[in-house]
Amino acid sequence: PRPGSTHRDMPTGSKRKAPSAPRDPADDCETPDVAYAHIAPLLRKLAQRLGKPPGALRIWDPYYCAGGVKARLDALGFGDVVNDPDVDFYDVVDGSRPPPPHDICVTNPPFSGNHARRLFEYLNSRRERSGEGKGTKRFVVLAPEYVHRKAWFKAPRGMFFMVPSRRYSFVAARGGRRENTAVECRHWRRERSCPRGETCPFVHVGPGIDPEGERVAEEARRERANAGFSDGGGGGGGGG
Repeated sequence: PRPGSTHRDMPTGSKRKAPSAPRDPADDCETPDVAYAHIAPLLRKLAQRLGKPPGALRIWDPYYCAGGVKARLDALGFGDVVNDPDVDFYDVVDGSRPPPPHDICVTNPPFSGNHARRLFEYLNSRRERSGEGKGTKRFVVLAPEYVHRKAWFKAPRGMFFMVPSRRYSFVAARGGRRENTAVECRHWRRERSCPRGETCPFVHVGPGIDPEGERVAEEARRERANAGFSDGGGGGGGGG
């Protein structure tokens, strides 16, 4: 960030933290192709309403990771994408620089810290400033499902949700597991399993789920419970 910035703990226009803040490698993941394919019909409809071809729809992603958003959207026919590694999004947030000209903001913010909160606060504030009918209020945000349950979350008027039938697998931008060995996989920590398997860029600490072992253990637990119920029933009768 520039000297005197109040956002030194924010990413410098990317999903990498500024040098003065700890870097969370879990943020260094790009949106998969399928997520863009899911919103492509909406983007085409927006372009139609604006009276322009899809390739002329101006799309802004304020968070730079590895730049893959341009290639992924271009493959779907959207060639006018701004994703600049030299633009600090939080300079736009605090008003020290304007956002690039765009018809819609399409982004996947870092999931760590308060980035999602700051993004939605910005999106709400610019809607209030621009008023109804202004192009600057349009956005598509890929965010964790828990965001809408946060006390700070305020859904902009007219906002709707899209939920994929399957969980997205994000694309690690750099290094893979060898670089990120200090960061535990969130899926593994919660569920003892990971949809990415050995391709996951984060650490799997401890044993995973063994389906056969779980089945055998469950059968053993049921046998012990049944034996305990039988023994307990006889003892109860004697006590009575």
